[in-house]
Amino acid sequence: MANEREIRKGVTNFGFVTNIRTFIQEVNDLLAESETPFRAFDFNALIDKITEEKTVIYKNKFGKNTTVENAVYALFKTAKKAANGKELIAYYDRARVEKGWTGIYFTTEKEFEKEVKDNLMFRLGALNFENWQDGLQFLEDLKTKCIPEKWNYKSHQSGIPHPILKSYIENTFEKLKVEDNGSKIIKSDDKKYIVFNTGLLDKFFHEIFIIVHVLEEGGETLYRNPYILNSLTDLTRIGFTMNGKRVVKQDDLPEPATFFTNINEVIFHPDIEIDRNYDKFTHIIEERRDRFPREDQERDSTELARKLDNSINYAIAIAKRNYKLVIPMYRPQEAKIQLLMPIYLSGSFTSSPDFALVLDLEDGIYTPETILPLDAAYQNARLITKPDELWLNPDDI
Repeated sequence: MANEREIRKGVTNFGFVTNIRTFIQEVNDLLAESETPFRAFDFNALIDKITEEKTVIYKNKFGKNTTVENAVYALFKTAKKAANGKELIAYYDRARVEKGWTGIYFTTEKEFEKEVKDNLMFRLGALNFENWQDGLQFLEDLKTKCIPEKWNYKSHQSGIPHPILKSYIENTFEKLKVEDNGSKIIKSDDKKYIVFNTGLLDKFFHEIFIIVHVLEEGGETLYRNPYILNSLTDLTRIGFTMNGKRVVKQDDLPEPATFFTNINEVIFHPDIEIDRNYDKFTHIIEERRDRFPREDQERDSTELARKLDNSINYAIAIAKRNYKLVIPMYRPQEAKIQLLMPIYLSGSFTSSPDFALVLDLEDGIYTPETILPLDAAYQNARLITKPDELWLNPDDI
């Protein structure tokens, strides 16, 4: 036990340290020039001393002092000044009170208070609500207004209602921010509001638009408290004008995002070769093994490669007879169209596939990039259109 205590001391003794190799450099980079830099031994000794003396400052999710049992933040005073002259603090956090501590982060008290406030917000990608209640209500209102659609998975549980809809709005907004230099997002003359087209239709087949309050803070644009545009009079009420004129016609509202311009981008062509090269198969089999069915994860890599090869051949054979088998998706991280091919490792097509193979079309050849679990595949595919329920169906995920 003593040996374990000697090894697990300082920062690691208190909690899991994600930046174990870099935390000393990180804290020293924040110190004022007049301060003596920390050594690993110094900082570990400081954390040990504060812990043993029970002078750790525990705070709840609102940033208020509390007991360790009810805390989600644990703060340590370093007794050294940051470059701005304020005292530098170190802290750990945890997602829930029953979880372990994770760290270690460095900041000043003022910046920590801002971090706490930000963490209380409900985040919809770049769109943020002041509180969770408003964010959840927004998703519920949007779901109710849309043409009826499945926005939840049957078996894949989420801590947030309507996770598919949440992902759809997040990534649609990100696409609009970069498409045509953001021109599909209209801005008010006073720069206090923006409006964007969700690409969704309501039950009366009318387009659904979102109004967002815009703030500029420290050179950063913040998007706060979005809500559904119910009527053009909503824009009049907030004083929304463009080039000095009110928005009084539907035609003045923005167009939805465009994910492709050529139909060939979203159709799988079975006659095009799939390049099953060594590096791609190594990535899929070795680095994404956890996405394979449990019974296959312990198999030899060569055996898994054979099963994957055969499964691709099965899918190609079916795709030649059903063009809807392989479906398009939009990959937000790279802002490009890719294709999703269902992979049935058992060769049986009576149930859901094991995962989806992501294909890139490069220089006239399909390249297998990676594999995705079905929930992630559906969310990416839904950005372009509601997938045919042949194999990618929320009721089966």
